[in-house]
Amino acid sequence: MKFFIEVFTSLDMDIEIMLFLSSLVAFFILKSLRKTHIEARGKNMRFPGAPCNAKVYTACDSNIKSPENQDAQNVQYAQIDKALCVAFDNEDYEQVLKCWNALKRYNQCPATHLLQVVKAMQLCSKGAHFIVMELRAFVKAHPQSVNIGLINDILEPLARRLDDDAQLVDLIVRMLPSINVVKDIRTYEILLAMHVARKSYGKAQEIITEMRSMNVEFTPCALVAVLTIALQLGNFEVVLKAFAELKPAWEIRSTWAVSPFALQRHKSNMLWQIVELACEKRKLHKLLPALVDISLPSEVATTIQGKCASWSDIELSTMIKLLCTSDPTPHMTSLKDMLSNCLGCRSKASKAQLEAASDASTSEGSRSDSEDDISSCDGFRAHGVRAPPGLPPPLGF
Repeated sequence: MKFFIEVFTSLDMDIEIMLFLSSLVAFFILKSLRKTHIEARGKNMRFPGAPCNAKVYTACDSNIKSPENQDAQNVQYAQIDKALCVAFDNEDYEQVLKCWNALKRYNQCPATHLLQVVKAMQLCSKGAHFIVMELRAFVKAHPQSVNIGLINDILEPLARRLDDDAQLVDLIVRMLPSINVVKDIRTYEILLAMHVARKSYGKAQEIITEMRSMNVEFTPCALVAVLTIALQLGNFEVVLKAFAELKPAWEIRSTWAVSPFALQRHKSNMLWQIVELACEKRKLHKLLPALVDISLPSEVATTIQGKCASWSDIELSTMIKLLCTSDPTPHMTSLKDMLSNCLGCRSKASKAQLEAASDASTSEGSRSDSEDDISSCDGFRAHGVRAPPGLPPPLGF
């Protein structure tokens, strides 16, 4: 250490200036060599399906305006674009990102590849913040190519997966104001369905509050999400309101985000949950008028009939009268017939009980008369007198 100190202290000012100038010259030489190496690497870049003599035009070639070079750029662009699609189909996601980096050098970089690139970055273990930075850079370079429809196409597959993609969805949504993109009905629908599926009740309530404050219309899919979260929280008033608004779209296939094979089972299960919640809250009488237009599965109808059996005759008669005032539909008629049968069965049971009680009193009276007759015959026998005709003989006669 002392040796180096002595060496530097022995140097005079001229030598120090010479060393500084030499270092500066070496820096510029290395920088120029690095630039040449990058250009040569870009010119020699190859992609699957590209000819051997194909050349990739870098950003340094953007000042070339001749038609021949422009045609060559278009040909090279088409080759790289095709290579990206082939790599994605072959699940070569590293190659997808390489092709994407090459496409970004062109002004006509397509926004349709963003969905593929986002998936490739996720599968290549790129973080959520890195992906958002890439999206922001693309929006900054091509602002005319980005709209809320494209953002929704990116958000929808991410929101359906119940893993760490929720962080990426939140970051993309927070980015929207900075890129001058406004959420639409579909965006709210995607976010609401995601939070309900993840049982994030607080965030779901924030989305519902924002939709109401912005006067955003609730789509059928959004109503299904509201109905689901209300059932999970046991809020019957919200369930009844959401169910009443959902009824016009109840039989429409696009309302339900489930497979066709599980559709009927899913709808039956939801109806059963609604009926069970109404019975638990003792508000089945409020729910029945809303069921007049719905086809009830057998298990749901059995549950309703079992719960209505505990009603009084006045309550059943009032509900039947209320259903009669509604527009006649096949489902309403079946519901009314079910309540009428319940009331009729109860009347038959009451009548049977009355008849049984009357028979019991009659048999009791007959038995008492028989006992009186027997006692009279015993009296005649004790005095040696034959019983008058019409009376049965005493026991042991």
